Amino acid sequence: MSKHHLTSGQQALLEAALKLRQQSLEQELSNQLGTQGRVEHAREELLQVVDGEQAHQADREVDLARSDQALESLRQVNEALQRVHDPEFGLCGDCGAAIAFDRLKLNPAVLRCIDCQSKQEQSHGALRSHSL
Repeated sequence: MSKHHLTSGQQALLEAALKLRQQSLEQELSNQLGTQGRVEHAREELLQVVDGEQAHQADREVDLARSDQALESLRQVNEALQRVHDPEFGLCGDCGAAIAFDRLKLNPAVLRCIDCQSKQEQSHGALRSHSL
């Protein structure tokens, strides 16, 4: 297997996709949180009292979960941007095989090939069902 399995053109395409995703996530977080950080936003949400407190509580939880997901996605994108020019970028972190370029185009931040990702999900699913 070649040390550089992605062409410079493929790397540039993936880097551009990551930068677009980064901008999109930053905008999404800015819209959700305004100028506040995650903790300040949560605090403000908890201090608001409105009619239908149970419904408002559910809305707060959904809002906070969405911002948590966006923050996690942004973290993954930022990490991928740091790795995009490394020779190992696009290699499976578990087995070392090249991750299919089509898979990388869909999500340039992926860390595993499809086989290893499936095994990971099955393993975690089995652990969750045993702990229930």
